Amino acid sequence: MLAVAFPGRGRAEIIELPRPALRGPSDAIVLVTTAAIGPWDVDRFLGAGDPRVTPGGEFAGLVVETGEDVSTIEIDDLVANTVLHVGPDGKTDLFGSDALPGGHAEYVRVPDADTTLTRIAASGEERAVLAGGTAGLGVGAAGMAVAVAPLGTYTVAGCDPIGITALIALKNSVAGAGDRTFAIEGNAARKTLAASLASKVFESVDSPSPHQTDVVIVGSVRDCPGIEAVTGSVKPGGCIIFAEPYGASRIHEPGSTMPEGVTISAADWPDVDNARKIVTDLQIRRIDLTPLVSHVMPLEDVQDAYEAAAGPGAGVQKVLLKP
Repeated sequence: MLAVAFPGRGRAEIIELPRPALRGPSDAIVLVTTAAIGPWDVDRFLGAGDPRVTPGGEFAGLVVETGEDVSTIEIDDLVANTVLHVGPDGKTDLFGSDALPGGHAEYVRVPDADTTLTRIAASGEERAVLAGGTAGLGVGAAGMAVAVAPLGTYTVAGCDPIGITALIALKNSVAGAGDRTFAIEGNAARKTLAASLASKVFESVDSPSPHQTDVVIVGSVRDCPGIEAVTGSVKPGGCIIFAEPYGASRIHEPGSTMPEGVTISAADWPDVDNARKIVTDLQIRRIDLTPLVSHVMPLEDVQDAYEAAAGPGAGVQKVLLKP
């Protein structure tokens, strides 16, 4: 089969690999029809490179083979995955890591298919592919923000796809939430998109935001406007929520000045139940993730696709690959 590999820093190429086979009774094999480039994939692309790793944390496709213990997922189901795989023993791995090949390939093996895959509709595939990763993180962070301050004010720092999803979820959470939500973003196209969801969008260079809020949500740490903008935009006694589970460790430096009484927390990777809820919300049009997808490119254009996602250039949000 064809698969993406990183032979060196900032380089992506198509290589031939053996088609994956079932390894256990709970496995499934998915024929990939859509895959997304996530910030975790871009980090590997921009790193030292490792041709042995197949990237692709987010993918969707058709189930073509299942193990004998798979009961809720059937052959020919159109499915999307959760980026984080949790095994029966509690051990976790991310798809697209050293331990678990990802979906930037023609086929991918999915362990524990019943708890890793969720059925999706063909009409919403290019949005539902994000349910177990990008969208799940943004929705999860927004849910935490509303739980902390149900009638409070919010700032989303970084209007990358995760941050935009958080803005969408906040606007849909309670009446008037959009009027109490601000955003920080420097990219012109992303500012325009954020302006349709937030009360006001401030330039990243205007750090910190002129409006301190009860909660600050940080989208992808790759696109975060900076720790000063984050800490300067939260009220004393407020809360900073990182949408990525590892976000705080990557951006918060020991000794950084923090407003008095501010707490720091992070969203969890979405599990299959979270992903299924997002898929349902997409189907009933409770949330609309259409603005997140800016580029859909064939797998053979993977170098251009990764360069677009890593920029990001004007107008780039989520880049999808079509094997």
